[in-house]
Amino acid sequence: MQLFDTNFTSLDWGIVVAYLVISIFVGIWANRYVGNIAGYLVAGRTLRIRLALATMTGTEIGLVTVMYSAELGFTQQYASLYLALYELVILLFIGLTGVVVYKLRQSEVLTIPEFYEKRYSRGVRILGGVMMVLSGVLNMGLFLKAGALFLVSVTGFTEPDWLQQFMVNSFDYHEPVGLKLIMTGLLLLVLFYTVLGGMISVVITDLIQFVILGTGMVIVTLFVVNEVGIDGFTEVVTVQNGYFDPTNIDNPSTEKLNDGIGPITLTAQFVVLVVALMLWPTGVSRSLAVKTPEIARQLYLCSTIPFLARRSLPVLWGIGAFAFFHSHPTLNAQFQSAMAAGGDVNTQAAMPLFLAKIIPSGLLGLVTAGMVAAFMSTHDSYLLCWSGVITQDVVAPLMKNELTNKQRILVTRVAIVATGIMLLIWGLWYEVSSNLWQYMAVTGTVYLAGVFPVVVCGLYWSRSSPVGAYVALLGGLTGILALDPCIDFLNSGFTELGINLTVRSEHVMLSSFAFSLLGFVAGSLLFPDTRPNNSQAATAEGANP
Repeated sequence: MQLFDTNFTSLDWGIVVAYLVISIFVGIWANRYVGNIAGYLVAGRTLRIRLALATMTGTEIGLVTVMYSAELGFTQQYASLYLALYELVILLFIGLTGVVVYKLRQSEVLTIPEFYEKRYSRGVRILGGVMMVLSGVLNMGLFLKAGALFLVSVTGFTEPDWLQQFMVNSFDYHEPVGLKLIMTGLLLLVLFYTVLGGMISVVITDLIQFVILGTGMVIVTLFVVNEVGIDGFTEVVTVQNGYFDPTNIDNPSTEKLNDGIGPITLTAQFVVLVVALMLWPTGVSRSLAVKTPEIARQLYLCSTIPFLARRSLPVLWGIGAFAFFHSHPTLNAQFQSAMAAGGDVNTQAAMPLFLAKIIPSGLLGLVTAGMVAAFMSTHDSYLLCWSGVITQDVVAPLMKNELTNKQRILVTRVAIVATGIMLLIWGLWYEVSSNLWQYMAVTGTVYLAGVFPVVVCGLYWSRSSPVGAYVALLGGLTGILALDPCIDFLNSGFTELGINLTVRSEHVMLSSFAFSLLGFVAGSLLFPDTRPNNSQAATAEGANP
């Protein structure tokens, strides 16, 4: 058995292609029902709890979620399950109390930056929209690469010799381009049906993808458990020196010091997840699309089990891949060599390489179609969300809201394409030295650090002011310093100065949240809002549930 051997055959390709063709026709059909911007962005606020739950789950169980969770399972084994526990507790709290989400739905806004204008000012709305899109594009930057890496690994795709020769002769380009071409093709497909159908298309495809993905996840889990067995999962800790205690900063499965999780990371990740589950734009877009505030609260409560599955099952697959490779020394040596070679193979590839060997042909095509469905359901929702913000919260306010519905839909469609191009460019050249989830948490901080005090205090603190909102939103920019190149630069600078100090990305993330919160409070107290009735501008529609 060789590392890149796979059970993926022509039958499996046929299953995947058939699914992609169906998605194209859904986009064309949904275009007939788009009449105004509310229909395009939030499906006319017609979603009931079951459909909203399906589309929210379909969005949040993306292929990138599967990839980063499985990667954590492979590199951190059982210790990585703390994220699933965090998410379960936080969703239960939001679903039972309705904190933030209930009042936000009561405000009747289409987007979070629209709330900024209602509560603060138009300038805050425009800045908030820009910050949201900046963080969103950075956050999505590696989704394409993760999706393409899954397809390359599970299908056993190898770049044809004629393509390599063509790139060398025509452009003097010597790097592999197969992964990049797959990334481009996947993006073009998602752009096609999202541009045409908007949220209506997204909701319909998410429902289909929810069913296909759910089936695929069950199939994968059964095969993983059957392959590894209970004894194999036990040996991960007892024999293979696996990682179990997330409070331990040293990961016993690696030879590096401070390569584990530890208290600082546990704290930073908890803060990120609390704010993200309440205020991440794609999730909020679903709660704003439901019929009533009460359904918005119920949506979070009902999401606890699907979200627990989305976190824990891929981790199980990653742990299974860890056990599988360590029980096959030859394959493990090939895998380590492939990673050391510096190509497209990294720890994210472990799970799909594992699945390609244990799932038979036919079922492997169904599983792959489910993963492609997961990829598409995340991308279409994210693209629509960011482009909707550009239209509703940046372009329209700058144009003094004089755009017609037809013009708004056109601007949104152009923004979808422009955002897609930026994602493709970023995904092609940025290389991650940390795990994929850490990258997403860092880039998410750019938005989350600022949105938390601005929305929560805006809903519950009468002394919130526009100046405080400006300071908090701009404070989120400090989160960029937590990216790997910035951390490396800071630490090298300390070393050159002879300062015995090591900065981790988690330190910067927590500092960013603290800076934005303190800046908001200080700005609001020092520069109070003098507009009449401002304190109740966004919250007078109703009380807490």
